Amino acid sequence: MKVSGLLLKMTGAAINAIIKTTNASIRTHGEENIPDGPVLYVINHFTRMETFFLPYVLNKLTGKVVLSLAHKSFFGGSFGKYLNKIGAISTDDADRFKTMTASLLTGEMACLIYPEGQMIKDKKIIEKGKYMIYNTGIRRPPHTGAALLALRSEFFRAKLRHFSETRNNAGINRYLDFFGLDKNEIQTILRMETSIVPVNITYFPIRARNNALNRIAKRFMDKVPDRLREELEVEGTMVIDGVDIDINFGEPIRLGAFMKSRKMEKAVRNDKAYLFDDDMKRGLPIKGMALSLMNRYMNSIYSMTTVNHDHIFAYMLSKYRGNRIPESDFKNRAYLAIDHIRDVDIESHHTSLKYRQGFLLSDDYHDRYGSFIQAAKSDGVIEVENGCIVKNRERFTRPYEFHTIRSDNIVEVLKNEIEPMPDLVKAFNSIMAMPEWMIRRKIRKKFLERDREKFNRDYHKFYKEGESKPENIGRPTLQKRLLRNRYGVVVVHGYLAAPEEVRALSNYLYKRGYAVYTVRLRGHGTSPEDLATRRWESWYQSVNRGYVVMKNLTRKFAIVGFSTGAILSIYQAAQKNGHLSCAISINGPLYLKNIASSFASTVVLWNRLLDRMRIKKGQFEFVENRPENPHINYGKNPIAGVKELERFMGVVRDSLENVTIPTLVIQSSHDPVVNPESADEIFDKLGSARRELVKVHAARHGIVNGEGSINVFRRVAQFLDEHFGITRY
Repeated sequence: MKVSGLLLKMTGAAINAIIKTTNASIRTHGEENIPDGPVLYVINHFTRMETFFLPYVLNKLTGKVVLSLAHKSFFGGSFGKYLNKIGAISTDDADRFKTMTASLLTGEMACLIYPEGQMIKDKKIIEKGKYMIYNTGIRRPPHTGAALLALRSEFFRAKLRHFSETRNNAGINRYLDFFGLDKNEIQTILRMETSIVPVNITYFPIRARNNALNRIAKRFMDKVPDRLREELEVEGTMVIDGVDIDINFGEPIRLGAFMKSRKMEKAVRNDKAYLFDDDMKRGLPIKGMALSLMNRYMNSIYSMTTVNHDHIFAYMLSKYRGNRIPESDFKNRAYLAIDHIRDVDIESHHTSLKYRQGFLLSDDYHDRYGSFIQAAKSDGVIEVENGCIVKNRERFTRPYEFHTIRSDNIVEVLKNEIEPMPDLVKAFNSIMAMPEWMIRRKIRKKFLERDREKFNRDYHKFYKEGESKPENIGRPTLQKRLLRNRYGVVVVHGYLAAPEEVRALSNYLYKRGYAVYTVRLRGHGTSPEDLATRRWESWYQSVNRGYVVMKNLTRKFAIVGFSTGAILSIYQAAQKNGHLSCAISINGPLYLKNIASSFASTVVLWNRLLDRMRIKKGQFEFVENRPENPHINYGKNPIAGVKELERFMGVVRDSLENVTIPTLVIQSSHDPVVNPESADEIFDKLGSARRELVKVHAARHGIVNGEGSINVFRRVAQFLDEHFGITRY
């Protein structure tokens, strides 16, 4: 079979052009598993696109042309001729297996077969523990054609080796004539061994929506067939919006071992050619071997599914028994499932699962979760009401049309895709079987341990004699009741300080009946050198960990912050979309007036100037700090930290209108560090209809400690009590 190298290059150029103009990404893994000799790739089949781009990808990886079977419906007119020239063979071609066997004998070209025998749009391949494929209204086992092809090619190689050793020229010539081989290829053929390489291809995300390709089709067709409409909606969206295509290559299955059974060795040593099906069926145990081999490579293919967020969300959603699902519980269970995937040795998971997943629990926007929920809503599978996911039970129980299921219910498709991974499914089922209180406790424990581990690691890494304070000054703490913790507060300290700075406030609120988590901001409670390495985002994440702990401990909770902790609290309120009950800011800075801070800002400008000139010598890293509480605060201020604080103050200024929850702003009238106008601007720009501004007559910044602090504590507690509806006598 002649394949056009020019057409292959042109196809590759077209594929590369499409990838560059969209967000699509083709990523290959395990290429080292591809052996040098004759290879038959067996690949799961989900889209039409695979017919075009997989041969190109394999050719690019190995340098070999790939012969692939494609459905006969593709082979009409000029398009069919094009497919032939890039290595596709019609399923209607009477010589298809002869052509592919010859390629596997010589190793000149690789072969590709989709073992399911068709596209598996519903991804449902497991039924009662067996591989079963939907076809024309029934479920059938996968074809064994790929297994038979590989076994036959290796059997014919063994026969040729026997004929060569016994100098049976008639047998050799019969094979050469039948397969169209050259006598000079004999020694090369005998040195080789056929291998099957299982391959899994996973797409993420899979979405169905009307797109430009649909509109073009409608323009040229009076009525677009449902099957074509669905394929354009799903595959067209992949092309236009972009999709991650992960291609995983499994360990090769070498066919030489299958020739060592007593019956096969006996058949190899006789003089029969076994060129025709009837001869093989009568003389070889090949049918049972093919079935066993098929199950082996199917297991390998589907164990390599690249598990992603959509799989987890879809499986969890489908397994909930009730129709109303608290979003917080759904996210908690999904988080534990992701944690499990990262802890165990599964074949493959999407790169996005490797990154920090805290946003899933902290009620910040999580793009993967948001995209999945929007897709499920668009399919009419769910609604979201008042913090609950409401399942449309009818959409989860009704049978779907095979050719439209990808656009009708993507949740079902995604759930089906990971069913062939029994260990993973077992772990997910275990998570789904836990009561909600146990899930909340597990999450709370994880985040408490994570926060404490981060502090211990940071403290010992950055400890500096004479600068670092005792560990108890910087350690984050949780104060809670043994049984009932109805209301809670997250308390956040300020810049250059540590949890000890707000410990008195935390203790006061705890005595008033609140569960309290006192946060440690990364870079604090250790040494100035640690703070110099941190960005403001890491401070925000520190508060998020406290947020997740309190969310999974109490029914309702608020956030209170002092100084930089105050604007972190305000920013939390801006990001959480009403999930917090209220927020309190105490001496929160939008502008600084401390002399050391002003000096630090000047130094920042000087350092920036030297940066632009690419001069490192002469830059300042720290300036002196003279705090009110030297037993808590750092004695020097990292310039990098000042720069981050300036950046963060700008971010908060731009976010104030997004704060819609009740907010109390407390400010010292003569604050020597924070410009008191900061409080006025915070108050004026808040988006909350319920907000209060309290000016405290004081000439100190640290009004949460020492003289007058009890009055601040009382005002904080009063505001909290009001918004939690607590009446005290």
